[in-house]
Amino acid sequence: MWVIPINPMPTPRPRFGKNGAYNTTKYSKYKKAIIFFLSELKIPVGDYDYIHAKFFVPYPKSTPKKTLIDNYPLRQCFDCDNVIKGLCDALQDAKIIEDDRLFSSMFVEKYRTTQAEGRIEFELQTFEDNPINET
Repeated sequence: MWVIPINPMPTPRPRFGKNGAYNTTKYSKYKKAIIFFLSELKIPVGDYDYIHAKFFVPYPKSTPKKTLIDNYPLRQCFDCDNVIKGLCDALQDAKIIEDDRLFSSMFVEKYRTTQAEGRIEFELQTFEDNPINET
């Protein structure tokens, strides 16, 4: 399991300008930060089939302390498919995977965390490494 110490962010819809489609500056910085952390983790390049990712989002500062529950399922804020897209794009841009279309399965979880900073935990597996395929 690898950990990236960054507040998760959903992938926004691309913007369109006179030079074509582009991403917001905030999202571009987010993705560059993920790529930086991926390079520090030294993840082996591979032909991975599965990704399991957990996204931990800090509670808003306005949340009363008595209602904070660590690792509480996050059911609002953003969709699972929007939050995994940034990680998959960064894995592809960092040349750890060839193309995120090659994943045959994605397991995505979102949680609230009582920590001041969020994080992304994930693991990558090949078909051969997946315990469900052992006979």
